[in-house]
Amino acid sequence: MMNLADVCQKPGEHRGFLPGRMGALEACLTVPEQITGQYIALLGHPHSLKGGSMQNKVVTTLTKLFKTLGIPSLRFNFRGVGASEGLYDAGLGESDDMLDLALLCQEALPEAKLLFAGFSFGSFVAYRAASQIEHDLLLTVAPPVNHFDFTAFPKDPAPWVLVQGDDDEVIPANLVLKFAETREISVIRFAETGHFFHGKLIDLHAELLDMLCEMMA
Repeated sequence: MMNLADVCQKPGEHRGFLPGRMGALEACLTVPEQITGQYIALLGHPHSLKGGSMQNKVVTTLTKLFKTLGIPSLRFNFRGVGASEGLYDAGLGESDDMLDLALLCQEALPEAKLLFAGFSFGSFVAYRAASQIEHDLLLTVAPPVNHFDFTAFPKDPAPWVLVQGDDDEVIPANLVLKFAETREISVIRFAETGHFFHGKLIDLHAELLDMLCEMMA
């Protein structure tokens, strides 16, 4: 098993396994050359049964975003994905695993403030984890509000930043925007952008970098 305390301040990509409730989880901790502030980010990937993994390009773009900000980030393959043990659990068990990993991160970096981020299905996993622990940010990219319950907890995570492409072919943008109108959520919209942000990943990185720099100043 990877010992986060041993690697959490060593620059580079540290790959290994971390404990999940149903077995070992394949994970990658990315530590920037210069760590700024006291944050650590946990990232969730797209749907486990539809080819989603921690290697997804939107997820790796978020990894690069946090690296640029000087923030270590932990991404992991959900249950049954890649070399991770366990079986798909519709986001419930996956969010339990993310919550447990967040606690491990806090043990390794006791002063660290938690940031949760996810793309598509991973947004739901991140939402559920963030709803159950003190945190400093929830970032959801193309959240599948038409398939999963983003109102499961009485209090919403806050602050909550939502990113949505206007031409999303998987999750209707109008439903996502309508959902966001009913909550205290900061929305970033991308015109002429589909679900997977093809051709827009550089723009995604730049837009979020500007926003997060301002929020964390």
